Parts: sequence; structure tokens; C-alpha cells
Amino acid sequence: MIEQRKEEHIRIAENEKVESEHNYWDDIKFVHQPLPELDFDQIDCNTSLLGRKLSFPIIISSMTGGTQLAKKINRNLAVAAEKLHIAMGVGSMRAALEKPELADTFSVISEFNIPLKIANIGAPQLIQQSKGAFGSLEIEKAITMIDASALYIHLNFLQEMVQPEGDRRAKGILKRISEVSASFPVIVKETGNGISREAALELKDAGVKGIDVGGLGGTSFAAIEYYRAMKVNDEEKMSSGNTFWNWGIPSPASIVYSQVGLPVIGSGGLRNGLDLARAISMGAVAGGFARTLLNSADESGDAVIKNLSHTIRDLKIAMFLTRSKAVHDLQKARKVILEPLKSWIDYNG
Repeated sequence: MIEQRKEEHIRIAENEKVESEHNYWDDIKFVHQPLPELDFDQIDCNTSLLGRKLSFPIIISSMTGGTQLAKKINRNLAVAAEKLHIAMGVGSMRAALEKPELADTFSVISEFNIPLKIANIGAPQLIQQSKGAFGSLEIEKAITMIDASALYIHLNFLQEMVQPEGDRRAKGILKRISEVSASFPVIVKETGNGISREAALELKDAGVKGIDVGGLGGTSFAAIEYYRAMKVNDEEKMSSGNTFWNWGIPSPASIVYSQVGLPVIGSGGLRNGLDLARAISMGAVAGGFARTLLNSADESGDAVIKNLSHTIRDLKIAMFLTRSKAVHDLQKARKVILEPLKSWIDYNG
């Protein structure tokens, strides 16, 4: 059942239209600097996250695991993460924790020298659902499984509401995040619906080490669950998936809302190096890429490297044309914010 669901998610994301109706990165326009006053080869894309040095401000964001197809994808992604010296997270590790024979679909990335590997569990699994809650033992297993330096706790409560097998309980989740954060370096990650200002402040108080906004603008998991429900003719879940297809806080606005003194990862709809530059200009320290890498990851490691090399070149061009010699200089780059994103930014959480 778990394996089937994971493979369905991959194939739907590859083959169906699952994006939200508007990509809010397009509402950010940089002011072109016709006199860059630096050499292109001087541009420095090095950065650090949780004390780990990265050659580029890129995270291969959590995608998959739990099937043999996912093992192939994770291996190809890991090839690129090692080659480019960037960070990588894996998909939800619940499958491997419940069925140890699936562990190699995640642990395959341990074969590669990746500067920052991020394990992943779902927030709903931290509290009692139809099954028992994950505790320190399961979390340690997840981290050890891929030799991770940090742990994603992902928030996917909209997806849980629209999938047939979704978990329904959320009371006490912040307390559990705080308890886990006392023992492990935690990054809390949304999965397509964004982080609000109040949530960012609560997460900081809970002791998390970073926030991945995973905002509205890219893959809609309500849309993915819509297609899964359609396959089995579940009209109720189809209706909910369609209703909440575009629910959430836009990724760029969520980056702004999450400026509470923690490292912020901008993810949710990033398509290219220009979008990555936009995310950093809004206050992110790095950007997370997922669905844009999926087809190449289904092909080969070299295909993923080629894909990301285009992203890196476009990031550097955006830096060159905004007089940004280093990654942090992008936060000073002049820009214009258009509607509808402007109203979200003006609201400010």
C-alpha cells in the first residue's frame, strides 16, 4: 500500500498538471544594472547552512523513497548532490520505518559524499494516529539510515485532509516538535502551503534550527491527491482536492513572514536560477528544487547534473546583472514586486 502510494505520487507529478494556478516568483522583477562593475568569473556562489559549506545555495528538496523507482531517483539525485557539493533531503521516511525492507530506497544516498543530508519524517507521525507515534528511537533510525546531519519534519496537513488514508489528528504537534528539537537538529518544512508569521515565531520558540517555507506556487499536493481520488472515483476527495488546489501562502511572501532569526530555505515552485536568485533576494539562504528535477532524476545522474548546471549558470547571470558578487549581495539587489504578490508582502504575515 505504501509503495503503491509513493509510486502514484511520482507518476502523477511527472505526467499530470499539478501546479498551482499562479507562480508568484514571476511577480518579482529585478532592476537591471547595465554597469555590473564586476567580472562574471568573480561571482562567488558559496554559502553555508547549519554549519555545512555548500558550493551553491541549492537543496535537492525532499521528493521520494519507499519504492524501487524511488531508489533509482534518489541515487541519481545523490550523484548530482555529490558532484555539485550541494545539500539533499529525502522524501518521507515513514515507509522505511514501518517496513525495514524499504530502507535501501533511502540509504542509497549514503554511498555518496554529500555535504548536508537531511532525513525526513512527517509531523502527523509524531503524535498518535491510527498507529503509534514515532519517538526518539524511530527518529534516530531515520537519521542513521542516511547518515543525516539534520532532520526535516514536514507539515502536510492539507494533503492529509484530501488523501483517502490521511491522518486527522494535529493537537499537540508543536509540543512534539519542541521535544524532538531538543535532541536533534530540526528543519521544519511545509509541503506546498507555506509558513505564516505566527507559525515561524512558534517554531523558533520550539527550538528548530531552520524553516523551509515550501509555499504556494509549485506542486499542489491537493492536486496530486485529486488525481489519486479520480483514479478510484472517490468524488468526495476529488471535490476537496479541487477546492483546495490553490490553498496556501505564496512562497516569496512566506520567506518574508519567516524572517524570525532562523535560516530560511525558499522552496515551492522554483523553476530555474532566476527564481533561486529571487528567493535569496527575499531573504532565503538557499532554495529547494524538487519537481523540476524529477524527470531528469528518472533518467540518470548526469541528466540531473546537466539540469542543475543550467540553474547554476542562470543564478550567476542574475547575480552578474544585479551587481551581486556574493550570494548574500542578492538581498540588497533592487527589485520591483508586482501584484498579486505585493498584497501578500504588504500584509506581512
